Amino acid sequence: MTPAAGGAPGKVRGRYRRLVAQPRDPELSIEELREVQLGVLAGFDRLCRAGGLTYYLAYGTLLGAVRHGGYIPWDDDVDVMMPRADYDRLPAAFAASGTAHLALGSPATRRDWPFPYAKVSDDRTDLVEPLQDPLPLGVNLDVFPIDALPPGRLARALQSRVLRLLRWAVELRYIAPARGRAWHHPLAIAVAKPLLRAVPVGVLIGTFTRTARVGARSGDRLGVRVGSFDWSVPAADLGVPTELTFESLRLLAPASPDRVLTAVYGDYRRLPPEPERVSHHAFTAVWRATT
Repeated sequence: MTPAAGGAPGKVRGRYRRLVAQPRDPELSIEELREVQLGVLAGFDRLCRAGGLTYYLAYGTLLGAVRHGGYIPWDDDVDVMMPRADYDRLPAAFAASGTAHLALGSPATRRDWPFPYAKVSDDRTDLVEPLQDPLPLGVNLDVFPIDALPPGRLARALQSRVLRLLRWAVELRYIAPARGRAWHHPLAIAVAKPLLRAVPVGVLIGTFTRTARVGARSGDRLGVRVGSFDWSVPAADLGVPTELTFESLRLLAPASPDRVLTAVYGDYRRLPPEPERVSHHAFTAVWRATT
């Protein structure tokens, strides 16, 4: 069961309304970016609690809540994750909610969606990102589905290898040519990218999703299989959500945040070396032009 609404969403909504109403520069400052992200988080939290949908803070957002009580000081995005059954109900819940100024993008809502997970964005903003085919997308929240791992060591190893290949293919297909990551060798960008561009994005994302869902609908280990790397924990470590403070909000988190963060990051309480305390995301956020 999803806990009833908590936190201070009214305070967030008030600050957010004042923020979008005041004169401003086109590009969002880091303070404005975070205020918009908190507004998206608060709206998503209200929608999920009202609709009985389970979610958990994820990745750096969960780490920030546990270690800093909010944002990691050098971070600039927000992430949540949902059990696959709740994730699949999200488009219908969104359509029924009439949530103002929030838009849902996912493989279920757009055939050309280039990610194997969903995003909830603020439609009063735009993101400029180095993608091959830029999306009309605002400041957003990443929403990752949680899947069960298949039973058996061999099946899990095989699935992980296939997912790693698909992850590489999806990223290589949509990244801008000048922004290849370490595992995107220049030869791969030159040779494989044109071939992947010939594959309809819906086919590639659909294959990724079906592979991630190969596991049983419920299993003894759960994890996000469509993220940038594999991880899993015993199902009980996610379990019934607890609440954590993230800035001014009370948001849902795994039953055992410590075990989930250890599975994802290892010794997560140790701060990284100072040169590594930088954002790993490449985007510019701007206010959407109005006429």
